[in-house]
Amino acid sequence: MVLDNWQSPGRPGWASIGVGLATFAIALSIVALAMGYLADGLPIWQGVIGSYGGAIAGLCGFAAAYAVRRTPSDQFGIVASRLLWYAIAAGLAIAAYGLSLLIIDLNAVVTGQVDQSQAVLHEAVRGGAVPFLLAVLGGAILTPLGEELLFRGVIANALNKYGVWAGVGLSSVIFGLAHGTGVILWVAIMVGLISGALFRKTGSVWPSVLLHAVYNGLHSVEWLIF
Repeated sequence: MVLDNWQSPGRPGWASIGVGLATFAIALSIVALAMGYLADGLPIWQGVIGSYGGAIAGLCGFAAAYAVRRTPSDQFGIVASRLLWYAIAAGLAIAAYGLSLLIIDLNAVVTGQVDQSQAVLHEAVRGGAVPFLLAVLGGAILTPLGEELLFRGVIANALNKYGVWAGVGLSSVIFGLAHGTGVILWVAIMVGLISGALFRKTGSVWPSVLLHAVYNGLHSVEWLIF
């Protein structure tokens, strides 16, 4: 596949980034409110609802960004990629999973604190067959789709015109900040760097979606077992 020109005038720009991120933040806030009001005192179902946060916010953010720049879908990286890149994406996901465990362990050693940022998601995964399946659908399938369409298909895409430092580096920092503070910030930046580099290399968002899905799926299985 011949890579698209990152300087193409049809690609998303700063307006798409701003609208996409603003919509993402609003949608994520609404999901957070739903977690509190719809499942107050029910941590398993709070976790289930929370597992759809990235999916809903990401898809809403992408839709808003797309509305700003209504160009063919290939300008957002929605194009097919070679089978080899999907295999590479799966391998990178396993490596990213290992690195995330290392980052979390190092953070615990340095700060003396155990990461609890995703504790409510752990509750959902361990809450039985139905909550587990719903949480995996939201967290390991729909969230990778929504977040990659926004953070790679729009944000990294728009920033790639300024070079690797912006398209991969800066976009990964934005991706990290969107996930919060603490150790989750550094883990998300790491995943963003790998996914952003893969997107820049392939020009397609789909290998990045697969990477993200396998990565999240591995964590779901880990939370279920341990």
